[in-house]
Amino acid sequence: MAMVQTAAAAVPAALVSKNVEIGAAPSSNRVLLSGVRRPVVRIGTLGSMFGSQLQVANTQRSLNLSKNRGKSYITRCMEAEEPTVDNSTVLVVGGGGVGLETIKALSTAGSWVTGYQRGEKFRKDIESLGAMLAVGDVLDPATIEKTLKSNSFDAVVCTVGGGTADPEVDKQGPINLIDAAKKAGVKRFILISSVGTGDSRKAIDDKTFGVLEKVLLAKLVAEDYLKESGLEWTILRPGGLLSGAPPSGKGVLTEDTSVAGLISRTDVASLVLKIIFDKRTCCKTYTAVDVEKIMPPGRPTDNIEFLSLA
Repeated sequence: MAMVQTAAAAVPAALVSKNVEIGAAPSSNRVLLSGVRRPVVRIGTLGSMFGSQLQVANTQRSLNLSKNRGKSYITRCMEAEEPTVDNSTVLVVGGGGVGLETIKALSTAGSWVTGYQRGEKFRKDIESLGAMLAVGDVLDPATIEKTLKSNSFDAVVCTVGGGTADPEVDKQGPINLIDAAKKAGVKRFILISSVGTGDSRKAIDDKTFGVLEKVLLAKLVAEDYLKESGLEWTILRPGGLLSGAPPSGKGVLTEDTSVAGLISRTDVASLVLKIIFDKRTCCKTYTAVDVEKIMPPGRPTDNIEFLSLA
């Protein structure tokens, strides 16, 4: 039986380098970064700019120059430019699935990406992209704060989820991350939630809601907390996530809360890439589905308004 995983839970469905420590955290709160051929280098006087002393320099992603990625972060700060996908620093929080696909999409597009995950299962995948890995727990505010202070991030993308086994992750994880982002001065925050949350309850049937109720209620608390945070937020609520499905390139966003459907994880990541620095999407909540997999099958789409994406 094929499996479709909502952003809430799974339901049946018809770097090769040394790890280096940031800061002087106690062993219980240690945050490790890993990356591709990244020697330990103390940047010294840049510490005040980055919020803490950065001990990592990536020979592939140097702060000093990048012909393929436009102006350096330092130059952009001096000129007060707005971040763009190909010249920005982004923290992506969450393990495999949408989180890993988002790291891939952003890294390929030219962003300087750090992934924040509970373990090192996907370390080689992340390293192969030239991205960095921070290992920590979203339920431990101290490790999150240390990671966010290790660089000056333009945006945070939160894809965490504990599913039906641990809905606390869906609530407290994003809340801890939102608090840490505010302390670190991050302005942009993307939260990956789920169809069926809040005012999109009507988009899913009673049976599905019954299975996912605790998770969806936890996600709603996180959504509401983000809306009151003062950050420049966008919430994406994917429909059922297709396991192992190739991208179709037909992912769409709509504010119509009655819409449900299916979408691949890669297509969700592509949507994040398109809207991460799009000011039109600030303080907006969108359902994310594949336009050809809207449910129920055959539902007319003529009366559904979709966000125009480049």
